[in-house]
Amino acid sequence: MRTPVAIRDEYLDSLAHIRSAYGKVCSQVGRGRLFAFPDVHKLSEGLFISGLTYWEAFCKDVITTDLATHTAGALGSEVKTFRTKNASYRLAELILNHPDHPTRFVEWSSFQTFKDRADTYLGAGHRFVLPQATVQDLTKLKKIRNAIAHKSDKAWADFSDMIRSAPFNLTGAQCRGVTPGRFIYSTQWSGTSVMLHALTTLTNAANKLVP
Repeated sequence: MRTPVAIRDEYLDSLAHIRSAYGKVCSQVGRGRLFAFPDVHKLSEGLFISGLTYWEAFCKDVITTDLATHTAGALGSEVKTFRTKNASYRLAELILNHPDHPTRFVEWSSFQTFKDRADTYLGAGHRFVLPQATVQDLTKLKKIRNAIAHKSDKAWADFSDMIRSAPFNLTGAQCRGVTPGRFIYSTQWSGTSVMLHALTTLTNAANKLVP
């Protein structure tokens, strides 16, 4: 099975690829170039979703590995010897997955969910702790993700409230006709685009969880 470091490095490679692809797309936007602005808005949504989807997979893989290998966790403290080398990993997946997996699945989109499950299954001293500012940024990223993926009234209301609030403070006129992709591409966040800030946030968070 992969180590947490290997899982982290694979995710960082994915983020680097997304950053590179986004740079290529942005270099081809405008009159006489390959992409119009609606094109880059749509492509931004896809690349953004990719980064968040792989973030969830990264966190899930790390918590599963920790549960399978840490002797202080709920699995290791109960079972001292496993029949086969990979049995602890399979049991860890069974514990963390929905009982009807893969037909049904457990919600993993919130970082608080990972922390709560780490509290339950890994006990004190687990790795799923991030600075509050990072958690707040991840919460904003989730709202953008939901606005792209769900299209529900609640997801859109959460997104609309967020973009009107600090640090974005978009006016009513700026919000008129806005889409998640347009917001990701055009809006500044801490001196850079929302897309690049998101990639930096995810990179730093991954490195914090797995130093």
